[in-house]
Amino acid sequence: MKIMSSIKIVIPVVTVLAAVMCGCGGNKTAKDVEVFLPEGKADTLFFEQAPFEWHVTPRYDYSKVFVTKLFLCQSEYDKEYMGAYKLRDNGQSTVYMTCEQALEAIKGMDALTPGLQKIVYLVGWQYNGHDSKYPAFFEGNEKVKREGDDDPLDSVRWLMREARNYNTAVSLHINMFDAFEDSPAFDIYKKADVLAREKDGEYILGDWAYKVCYAAEWEKGLSKWRLDSLCSLLPIQESGTIHIDAFHNSVPRPHIENGKPVIRMESPISPWHGYTAEQDQEGKANIVKYLDSKGIDVTTEGVDMNIGGVTDGWFPMYWHFGSLEHAMSLSASQSWGGNIYGKVRAFGKNMNGESLFRGSSSVGEGLEKFKGEFSKTTLVSLYLNTFGRDALVSDEAGNTIGIFENGLRTRLKDGVLTVAKDGEVLSDEKDILIPATWIGDRSVVVYSENGFTDKTWTVPDGVRLSGKAKGWILDASGRKEFKDFKISKGKVTLTLSPGEMILITD
Repeated sequence: MKIMSSIKIVIPVVTVLAAVMCGCGGNKTAKDVEVFLPEGKADTLFFEQAPFEWHVTPRYDYSKVFVTKLFLCQSEYDKEYMGAYKLRDNGQSTVYMTCEQALEAIKGMDALTPGLQKIVYLVGWQYNGHDSKYPAFFEGNEKVKREGDDDPLDSVRWLMREARNYNTAVSLHINMFDAFEDSPAFDIYKKADVLAREKDGEYILGDWAYKVCYAAEWEKGLSKWRLDSLCSLLPIQESGTIHIDAFHNSVPRPHIENGKPVIRMESPISPWHGYTAEQDQEGKANIVKYLDSKGIDVTTEGVDMNIGGVTDGWFPMYWHFGSLEHAMSLSASQSWGGNIYGKVRAFGKNMNGESLFRGSSSVGEGLEKFKGEFSKTTLVSLYLNTFGRDALVSDEAGNTIGIFENGLRTRLKDGVLTVAKDGEVLSDEKDILIPATWIGDRSVVVYSENGFTDKTWTVPDGVRLSGKAKGWILDASGRKEFKDFKISKGKVTLTLSPGEMILITD
């Protein structure tokens, strides 16, 4: 397995930066230099493609789909166990969304993103909810099922089936690492000796539950057993994807330092078993390869949970993504993120439907928020991902500038991402006109947070709109015709009300 560092070179030279900004020697226009100039001294990090190799066969290009979680239910626990560390459920649950409400959200999201492929991972679909009863995942959650269904898994199956009618693959959020005392599989795992242990045989407690030793679990055949069982219960293979949470390479263990709890990552996972850290990762790789053999992609929580180095392709998407090493050496189709943070946000950022709906009083309220958040973030990212990356510029004023091929530029300033193509601003997170790349080269989406009157936009190069184009007001309840726009010589003039989202398509 190859491991290598792929971030190449940081050059604090303004003259080199100017060459990148103006596109000297490249296919850029002179107008590029007029937008998003650095303030003061700047460092430039150049993109260089790593010699990437897939070890799996992704079913989706995650840089071209909208991926989110929907949080159904949280299993509660008593704080008396190791303070805040959960070892078992206390029987209580907090429900945020039922299976029926999840379908309502999926329908609304599809109405607002017509034709876009979406992936939804369900959180808390099992037992008492999120983080309940692992390592088992063989029963559904009674509290989120549809009225009239005897088995809550019937409700999950129904949701997965119905969502396909709305360009959405529904799958699961699971955990392969944690083991709780009240799990119906806990004694099986303890007897089989696959739980992580100290050298003296004492069982290891992480920050959350006991931990499964991947290598031992795989060797004893229990990984296949529980994955086979899951796939026999729910049509995961039809969805073609699954999300594995907390897929750590080492154990996050709590310690008290200076009177305060801190978490240290400790490896190997189980000194008792004698496996090395490399063998722990091989155990993970076996799990991912086995799911791949069943036609299922694995996405995971963070880039620190990778198997090998950045050049080894095991996960096509990480939920938490802020790695400059990945972003500056791999294309978006090779490595992409859900929650994108840090300087990498200059290459785009995505919305989190999980927290948006969880923080809303109703599905309808969540969908109204979704309209704006999707337009400001994921809509923009889907467009940026169609361009190759050239460089990332950081200046002393705290700005980060993303340099893409063919005259595309971004600037991350005070948390706001502004996008320009050939010197023309397309998005400032208040007013947005972005090509609807999943539809083709004859469609754009326009959104305004506060509304505007007779605003004229330059249609970006590569998008063709004629005077015969039609407009539609996009709403979660459906779309209505929109006529208040004009197209002339590559420009669109229109008026929008606050919070209005428009699709213009030729």
